[in-house]
Amino acid sequence: MRLWSKNPSSLSSRWSSPRSSLQRRTTTWWCQWFASALFVLLLGGRALGQSAPASAGGASAGTAAKSAKEYIDSATKYFQAGDYESAVRDYFAAYERKPVPALLFNIAQAQRKAGQWQQALTMYERFLREDPKSTLAPEAEANATAMRARIEADKASAERDVAERLAKQRAAEAEALAQAREDERKKSEAALLLVTQKNEKPIYKKPWFWGVLGGVVVAGVVVTAVVIATQPKDPASDLGLRVVEF
Repeated sequence: MRLWSKNPSSLSSRWSSPRSSLQRRTTTWWCQWFASALFVLLLGGRALGQSAPASAGGASAGTAAKSAKEYIDSATKYFQAGDYESAVRDYFAAYERKPVPALLFNIAQAQRKAGQWQQALTMYERFLREDPKSTLAPEAEANATAMRARIEADKASAERDVAERLAKQRAAEAEALAQAREDERKKSEAALLLVTQKNEKPIYKKPWFWGVLGGVVVAGVVVTAVVIATQPKDPASDLGLRVVEF
């Protein structure tokens, strides 16, 4: 016992088994792997933590890249240049950032210039609902009335065009039907004539043909006989020449 207590390390190393040595090596390997994985996770989390604020700052910077005033300025330039669709787009963007009723009026104006009657009417009516006492209200009312008239005119024109196309189509169908009936009539007449010709006997096979022919022959014989009978005859005696004295 004193030996155990005096030099315990040598005794322990002398009597240690191979199995306990394998367990120590396995435990050491797992500790190293866990430490490496933890180190990688810590580095990745730090990188994500640094990139997230940067991306958030970039997104906020991109969102705040253009203000409502900048959109209004660009929309006004588009409107003056005649690019009304782009003006409508930027006026809408400005209204989303700052919902001022006057922007609805500008949107309606650009839509009216672009020929978008129904959309312009909707915006004029919306503007009048949101700001009925605006100094632009009379002009908005007048333009809204004009848009209604435009829409009705386009509707009437479209209906007239449809009616004209329908009338032309019906006329063409009637003409085609009449032509088809005429062709059928001609075919029927031709078929009937062909059948009649096939069923009709030749003229020499008809009973009346020989009767007529016989009558003609008899009449010819009678006429010949009459002609012969009525011809003048020569005198019976020949007196010869007459002597002429001077």
